[in-house]
Amino acid sequence: MSAESSRPTRRLLDLLGQNPALGLTTGYLFVSLLGLTYEWTLFRRFGVNFFHYADVSDFLMGAFREPITFVLALSALAVGKLAQMQVDWEQRWFSGREIHSWWLRRYRRYSLSGLNRLSPVLLFLLYSVMFIWLYSDWHADSIRTGEGKSVQVMFVDSAPATEAFSAALVGTSSRFVFFYEDDADLVWVVPNENIAWIRLAARGIGD
Repeated sequence: MSAESSRPTRRLLDLLGQNPALGLTTGYLFVSLLGLTYEWTLFRRFGVNFFHYADVSDFLMGAFREPITFVLALSALAVGKLAQMQVDWEQRWFSGREIHSWWLRRYRRYSLSGLNRLSPVLLFLLYSVMFIWLYSDWHADSIRTGEGKSVQVMFVDSAPATEAFSAALVGTSSRFVFFYEDDADLVWVVPNENIAWIRLAARGIGD
């Protein structure tokens, strides 16, 4: 078996290439999983388990709820591709070459090993996890500091009140809307049917 055909990533790409429907389904599930993981990570910053309020439709539409997941998926694929190119170059460079340096001989053993062939997949996963972790942390901080999406909300049971409830929008699921109240440091989980209307604030809360 050739080195090219023995690469795990090559075998996976060949399989997906031979089955386009499987490739599309796998890609969609992957992006949906990234979106759901991002939402779960973001909501945990506010002490909320997103999956407790999610329905089947939220899992199916996870790819479209957060556009940033497409950026993540494409950049993660680029990272994996660059890592694979590095692995291929090292294997070509070390193959059949006489190495005199002690540390290069040790590195060659690693470079030609099966573990190094898996490094593109490992870097792909590590990049995805770090991207989600850092971006959700930044997004949560921006919401807490008033730089998020400010909204005014009128609840059904509060009409005909003259003042709307002002808060920051954390996110939504198919049946709930999540608001963050900065003054009380509270997260409100409100069913859609309890909301009369939502109005985007022209300025940040408190401006």
